[in-house]
Amino acid sequence: MKNRKILLNIITVLASMLIGVVACEVVLIAIKWSPQKTTSEYMQFGYSTGIPVWDEDGILEGKAPVKVKLFQYDEELFWKTIPDTEFTNSQGFRGKREVAVVNRNDAIRILILGDSCSFLGRKLYADFLFEALARDYPEAQFEIINASVPGYTSFQGEKLLKRLMQYKPHYACIYFGWNDHWILPSGYSDQFHYELIHSFKVVQLVKIMMARIMNRRDYRVPPDGYRDNLTAMLNELKANGAIPVMIAAPSGYAGEEMPRWAYDFYREYYGMTVDEIKGIPATHEAYANIAARVAEDADAIFVDAQGHFNRLSPSMKPFFRNDLIHLTEKGHQVLAQEIYSQLIHYNSSHHLTWNGLVQAETAK
Repeated sequence: MKNRKILLNIITVLASMLIGVVACEVVLIAIKWSPQKTTSEYMQFGYSTGIPVWDEDGILEGKAPVKVKLFQYDEELFWKTIPDTEFTNSQGFRGKREVAVVNRNDAIRILILGDSCSFLGRKLYADFLFEALARDYPEAQFEIINASVPGYTSFQGEKLLKRLMQYKPHYACIYFGWNDHWILPSGYSDQFHYELIHSFKVVQLVKIMMARIMNRRDYRVPPDGYRDNLTAMLNELKANGAIPVMIAAPSGYAGEEMPRWAYDFYREYYGMTVDEIKGIPATHEAYANIAARVAEDADAIFVDAQGHFNRLSPSMKPFFRNDLIHLTEKGHQVLAQEIYSQLIHYNSSHHLTWNGLVQAETAK
């Protein structure tokens, strides 16, 4: 009898707790509480959770800010580009050239997958690469699919790549790194953020409270996650017959200390500490080294953009905007030349021809 009473009390307590949790869930849903709320219409890379809004850095000109609502919510990717904006085509890809899912033109398709480093500028390395290939190989058709999205990390890139494989690219340039090793004001990693928004609202609330109590400070994608994401992308490409091209993100900070303005900027917009800011060049170099090792292990084409820039000039100024992260038009042009050279060298060493690649794809 006594045991039965204890069991009944336990069931009553558990039922009460369950009712309380359900009631909290209902209330949170009723008030439309969410950890993912936009703060304004434009991108702020210093967001804590939710859809970012454009930071007015100036997509076209560094001195002429552009305000445009560029993103919409995506359950898997957090955000994605809006189609048919001033900067995107009907599929949300950067640029205005349309690309059908079915390759009826028997074109050589080159996918560009990255962040704002592949998106920001008037004329991008994707454009210079297309021009060089079309000029030197007029007998072949080429299509560049620039699916890069500002603010993306390799975590988002790995998920997006699965959607893009329907375009059956022959080559894919992977260019991630900067956003992966940023620390957001929230301190959340992309993985934590993903698990957060795919939980019940009560769980979301508890997770946020615990993260704040523990003062969570993670990179958006820690080094091991960065390596795993890049490896997964290269494996996905090779499994689908595409040739991966790994681009190690270059830096204007290479071998230098952080400029004075950077301390105020990253402290204000990212909540980073002095030591975290001071360590950006070394951290970025470590991530670039990971990209190089992943490319080597996968026998992928590797584009050492930093090394190429260093060989061309002792100063990085011609290649980088003032933020020392995004490329100038000259930087895009030089990067495109190196990608072009690596593609041609790879094709030659592997006895590949444009026509042969198209025929191989048709035969599948």
